[in-house]
Amino acid sequence: MVILLPIYSFFNAPLSIDSTQIEEASGLFRMIVEIIALLIQILLVAIGIFIIVPFIWYFLVNKLSFKEILFRIKLRKEGMDMAIFWGIVSMISMFTILFVIGIILTFYGVNLDESSNIADLEQLFSLPSIFLIVAFQPIGEEIFFRGFLLDKINAMAGRETAIVLTSILFGIAHLTYGNIYPAIMTGILGLILAYMVLKTKNLITAIVAHIFFNVASVTLYIIGQSFMP
Repeated sequence: MVILLPIYSFFNAPLSIDSTQIEEASGLFRMIVEIIALLIQILLVAIGIFIIVPFIWYFLVNKLSFKEILFRIKLRKEGMDMAIFWGIVSMISMFTILFVIGIILTFYGVNLDESSNIADLEQLFSLPSIFLIVAFQPIGEEIFFRGFLLDKINAMAGRETAIVLTSILFGIAHLTYGNIYPAIMTGILGLILAYMVLKTKNLITAIVAHIFFNVASVTLYIIGQSFMP
């Protein structure tokens, strides 16, 4: 579902309420719609799909205990200081690589506004809700992609295949209607995150990098919008 739904939305109109209808509606209605959308985004997607599904799989299929599951997905408190350090290094590396890619895309006439899906979030969510989503959802995404999927694919096909394949799936999960650039950019970031998890043997590295990157990206986006005429 987490992979198929973005693919469907890329070729079809988004499965959401028209933003113009929301803007024209009363403040109370807009608040209700946002609360419902926020609950769906966090409870069903971030928690339900990205966190609960992998744990259920490990419990029912692999017959692992909770402690064994945490070990398999590399979610551990040992070496937390180094995990945070490498998370920050990863975040800086992600911004540097995207900056270089941005210069190349700009040279070839690509509109960089299309490389971000923050504008899509603005259609349904207020600024506080957006910050809540981009700060919380990375935890679930990292458990699913760099924890569960990376562990499974690495065991079946090896390290390099696991890094590449999880990055591709991570990119596909961020497809938006008619816009492939967020998927490409996110897939590239997935390569860095997967490599760093395998390097540090700690999922905290990717979680820290992902949260910091998201929050910084939204902050820079807002600052940039404030200078727009």
